[in-house]
Amino acid sequence: MLMTLRQVLDHAAENAYGVPAFNFVGMEQVLAIMEAAKETDSPVILSVSTGAIGYAKMPFIKGLL
Repeated sequence: MLMTLRQVLDHAAENAYGVPAFNFVGMEQVLAIMEAAKETDSPVILSVSTGAIGYAKMPFIKGLL
């Protein structure tokens, strides 16, 4: 389920847990992160560096997600 960062962080603060942010650069990483999040029923934040955006370009990054 997609949520806004505000929704995720508000829920985490209200329930006293942390939310990890994972930087990714490829499809395999996105799949592994999302599979682990699903298996543990845990929220995650996916992030990408400006360098990766410059290299791979935003349409490719969006396609990974």
